[in-house]
Amino acid sequence: MTISPVHHTNISVSDLERSIAFYRDALGYRVNMRAPIERPEFQRYTRVGPHTTGEMAMLHTGDSPTVGMLELIQWSPAPEHPTPPKRPGDPGPCMIVVEVRNETLEDVRDRLAAMDIEPWSDILDIQMEGYPAFRGLIIEDPDGVLIELIQLPTLEQARAYRAARREQQPA
Repeated sequence: MTISPVHHTNISVSDLERSIAFYRDALGYRVNMRAPIERPEFQRYTRVGPHTTGEMAMLHTGDSPTVGMLELIQWSPAPEHPTPPKRPGDPGPCMIVVEVRNETLEDVRDRLAAMDIEPWSDILDIQMEGYPAFRGLIIEDPDGVLIELIQLPTLEQARAYRAARREQQPA
């Protein structure tokens, strides 16, 4: 079996229009498909309750219309007792991570602040063993899903880092 990069991530939302506006206006995603979810096979496939329907929107950033998309779904009726979003340490996916390009994290933070979107974390320089330093900032979507915005080193910076590490290793 050959596995491709992640095609899309499915996110249940409490208000589809509000979530579309957030991902569009704050992060630059574009809607490339909207559809009702109402056929019986979807109920069996997703194991939602009887008579549960939904509306979905598929969003992408433009880099690729076939991988890395977000599928937002508002279910009806809404769950009576929804669970809170996952947090680091909870089993299961707890964060969506996207790379920020052509804008500094400081510019992103300031632009989001103008939209009344408060960061969940400060901008952090992240050091990991065997990888060049990169930067990150975490925000929350309207339903509390964590989104990590990262800025990775350039290809040249990564190559220079790896070359320096090779020079430091004993022969």
